[in-house]
Amino acid sequence: MLRQYMLGKGATPEEADGLEVDDVLHGIVYGAELYRDDLNKVSFILSSYQDHLDSVEEFPDLKAGTWGGKGEHALFGDLGVRGIDKAHAVRVLVEHLGADLADTIAMGDAKVDIPMFEACAQSVCMGSGGMEAKEAADWVTTDVDDDGLWNAFVHLGLIDQE
Repeated sequence: MLRQYMLGKGATPEEADGLEVDDVLHGIVYGAELYRDDLNKVSFILSSYQDHLDSVEEFPDLKAGTWGGKGEHALFGDLGVRGIDKAHAVRVLVEHLGADLADTIAMGDAKVDIPMFEACAQSVCMGSGGMEAKEAADWVTTDVDDDGLWNAFVHLGLIDQE
């Protein structure tokens, strides 16, 4: 599954073959207690899409999702706190900073980014993003690996092209 994920992210077969779990899923805590009070999301590998459907049924009080890289492939599942999404994070941060939502720009590439696109004044989807994310964004830039962020910053007038 991790190999498939990295191939979808643009790694060559040679690069993907030599990777360990920690190389792919940075910052994951292994061997810790199962029940904790210091996290808000858990990700897991899907053996099949049925695993995701089972998680929805088994944990009705949590928000269940899937992810997996380029093209919205459901390689992994996740369970998180219901009502917490990227739009919520943007609103909390803007309020904390005393800023204005009118000055916000969202950049993303997946369905999970759509609430953030809707919350921010402007939104940009990476060219390698999923179709639903592209349709929800105000503008679609090139792939990240093809200067997508640079092109978005130029398009938005955040930097000069010179």
